[in-house]
Amino acid sequence: MKKHIILLFFACIPFCNIVAENVELLAYPCEQDSVLLRWAPTDKQMWDLGNQYGYVVERYTILRNGEQPDEIERLQLTPEPLKPAPLEEWEKYEDDKYVSIAAECIFGEKISIPILHPVAIAKQQQLEQNFFSFALYAADQSITTAQLSGLYLVDKAARKNEKYLYSVHISLPDSLPNDTAFAFTGISEHRPLPQPLDFKAQWENKKVQLSWNILYLNHIFNSYVIEKSQDGKNYTPISDNAIVQVADIDVSPEYGYWSDSLPDNKSTWYYRVRGINAFGKLGPPSDSVVGHGRIPITLSPVIDKKEVINNEEIQLSWEYPEEMNEYITGFRLYRSSAPDEKKEKILETEDSRCRTFIDKNPGLTNYYLLSVFDDYTEKVSSSHTYAELIDSIPPAPPVAITGSIDSTGIVTLNWMKNTEVDIDGYRVYRSNHPDFDFQLISPSVVKDTIFYDSIQLNTLTKNIYYSLRAIDLRQNQSIFSEILELKRPDIIPPVSPLIQSVSEIENKLLITWINSSSIDVIAHHIYKKEINDTEFQLLATVNMPNEKQSSYTDNAILPGETYIYYMKAEDNSGLFSASSSPMQIRVSGNSPNQITLKEENDSEKITLKWSINSKQKAIRVLIYKAENDEPLRLYDNTVENSYIDNKISIEKTFRYRIKAVYEDESSSELSNEVIIKL
Repeated sequence: MKKHIILLFFACIPFCNIVAENVELLAYPCEQDSVLLRWAPTDKQMWDLGNQYGYVVERYTILRNGEQPDEIERLQLTPEPLKPAPLEEWEKYEDDKYVSIAAECIFGEKISIPILHPVAIAKQQQLEQNFFSFALYAADQSITTAQLSGLYLVDKAARKNEKYLYSVHISLPDSLPNDTAFAFTGISEHRPLPQPLDFKAQWENKKVQLSWNILYLNHIFNSYVIEKSQDGKNYTPISDNAIVQVADIDVSPEYGYWSDSLPDNKSTWYYRVRGINAFGKLGPPSDSVVGHGRIPITLSPVIDKKEVINNEEIQLSWEYPEEMNEYITGFRLYRSSAPDEKKEKILETEDSRCRTFIDKNPGLTNYYLLSVFDDYTEKVSSSHTYAELIDSIPPAPPVAITGSIDSTGIVTLNWMKNTEVDIDGYRVYRSNHPDFDFQLISPSVVKDTIFYDSIQLNTLTKNIYYSLRAIDLRQNQSIFSEILELKRPDIIPPVSPLIQSVSEIENKLLITWINSSSIDVIAHHIYKKEINDTEFQLLATVNMPNEKQSSYTDNAILPGETYIYYMKAEDNSGLFSASSSPMQIRVSGNSPNQITLKEENDSEKITLKWSINSKQKAIRVLIYKAENDEPLRLYDNTVENSYIDNKISIEKTFRYRIKAVYEDESSSELSNEVIIKL
């Protein structure tokens, strides 16, 4: 059961490598009739043991025609463990530098450093580690070196309809720990090698810098070959041996780099790169890059002439060495209305011979910057070139002006921004009268479309007036805008009116007064109370007439009653004047419902008696009482013709009034007041 599970595991994996602790194994199926095997020890100790005891390479047939064979076929691919070849075999390839490097590391006389100090021990270990590293590096770069080192084998007996599990281990004695590396593959798993990606060239002065991506293919290729051509067809390597990526702190580790010298800057060259895998197989070439050397841009162009044409266009001319024409791409021209403002690109020409340009849509003020560029560099002129058009046309006056004044006297003005492109700002003017001269109140040009002002509110001038002018970059000023009228918030109450007289005419009272002298008064309010009432009531509101003197007739009066009047003026801001001086009048005659109150008193009680002169019968009498200066309050009621109050005390003053309630539930006026001091 365990055997079948293992077989099923490998059968489901098209290609796999299992790395052991002591050795690593790679298998590469060729498209014809063989499988290439490469292995390497994982450290210096295993390298020494592998060189001493050799490597055992075995093959297990896992699948045949897609099915598992009845018995797993095990085959040792070499009769004896593979070791480095004898030195005389190496000498046949002395022209191969990688063979020489590996031979020196394996057979060369090792330098022995006297062990006198821990530092000397570390140096000896480092030297031996270098032999190991150089030997494996040489084997990676040369398949001949790998074969002579005992690290390479070709399984030529492999069949296309079979898949194998290959194993490699060091043929160590049983007393030493050992480990085995595996690789599962078959000839049918052959895949063509890919071409390198993202191959680029940066052309410089008699030099080209080449780069290509190695990150995505580092599991396939361990070295690369750069090839060059002058016709794009016949390529030759630029060196006799393969190259590998060397990391540099100034470049990206995802890319491989190579630099090549050029004989001149005029000849055209083609370059491409090809990858080499660990089995020495050369992959297909990358896409080619083509170009020639370039003299680097070190000079910026200089505008040496400017001309205004009909006050509508500006022609610019510049200088640049003619011998640089074949090395530059062209020129770019930038424009702005001020040196520090954002620049607009108005020209990008790829004609390296261009030395002039006409700006057909310039502004009134123009700051130009010119640059020269190629595929890698842009060199901008160090200073601006200024050119302007003559402008004598003033801008339009500001429109849509609005404003407000708050209760503290802060004025806020807003208006619409002018549409002219050369507007510099605005000036704000103020006046207390629309027909007077307007005074400038903005000491500097207002750049925004909002302005704040502060004014006095405690003044008799009710309105304030504003006007604006627009100003452009040439200091041309517009005419004045339409005048904006704002009303000051009213904080001053009106002057009080003056009551001249209150006279009785045919059972009516005529109130005559002199109107308030304030010009913003809209109404006068008349207040009234009977002499014994505690509060005044609003009697009438009289709208402000055109005449200086006004009057009002009060019809709601009673004979014998005394009335008091006063007045207030109101302005259009809702402010009220102080009260006028009050005026009092007693109506002549006796009231038809007159009540007379009398009193009798001793030290223990107060007796109230009254007479009621009325056409109606009184069904109840209300008693009002007050102590000292307190207001009168309803105290009691009675249906009798008199009332005795026992709740009294000495050294106090008591006041009484009464009111009759009639059958129709109406009531009389208050009687006269009786004052008793005990």
